[in-house]
Amino acid sequence: MGNRRLKKFLSKESTMNFLSWFALRLVKLVYFFTFVEYRNIKKLQDYLNSGKPVILVFWHSRCFLISKLWRDKIGMKKHPIYGIFSTHRDGQLIGKLFEHLGVKNIISSSKDVMQARAVVMKSLKLLKQGVSIGFTPDGPVGPRMHMVSDSAFVFAKASGAPIVPVYISAKNPIIFNSWDRFVLEKPFHKAVMKVGDFLFVDRNISADDLEKVKVDFERQMVYNTLQLDRELGMPEILPADVSDSKKKKK
Repeated sequence: MGNRRLKKFLSKESTMNFLSWFALRLVKLVYFFTFVEYRNIKKLQDYLNSGKPVILVFWHSRCFLISKLWRDKIGMKKHPIYGIFSTHRDGQLIGKLFEHLGVKNIISSSKDVMQARAVVMKSLKLLKQGVSIGFTPDGPVGPRMHMVSDSAFVFAKASGAPIVPVYISAKNPIIFNSWDRFVLEKPFHKAVMKVGDFLFVDRNISADDLEKVKVDFERQMVYNTLQLDRELGMPEILPADVSDSKKKKK
């Protein structure tokens, strides 16, 4: 009964607005006082300045600093970006927060087929207009560090836009005991944001080859994340056991 009341309370619009307001203050504090080192950022800047969009992907647990990359190094007004957020509580809260930070929202639901189709159509339309999109391929409820969603590959194949992974790690962060082991960077500590290799998906690629590309891309994202974590001395966060994924989803 207590959990049901808590979920109902957290789902209220007024509660979500307060939580996003509080989180915004926390984000601005961390953004201002965190020492961020950006790596491989010029390639992304040059590509966007050529008038072409990208499909930005990053693990759910590392999304806290992602809008800082766009605000500080890309420019929200010069290169607008849309984020795909779920109707799940986490997605709604993060969506409201990112909206305050300049990231426009696209609301998606895997349970609503019509809405999912609308999201695909809107995303492709934005990409063809030269507007970038970004999202977490393992969100909103995991399993952690797995490409649960094929959306990035669908968008890349149809639009020609590259998938661009961003790896984020930090020294001595707070790591929550959530399904994704959410990472919260601390003020006055170093963080690194590294832009990975661009992945272009051939429009004529076969389903089997696309699956191989997806598997390889996931492995590369996991490997590069762990490498960066080790470099900064962060506790190891491994991908979730896929066999337990059903237990994680509620």
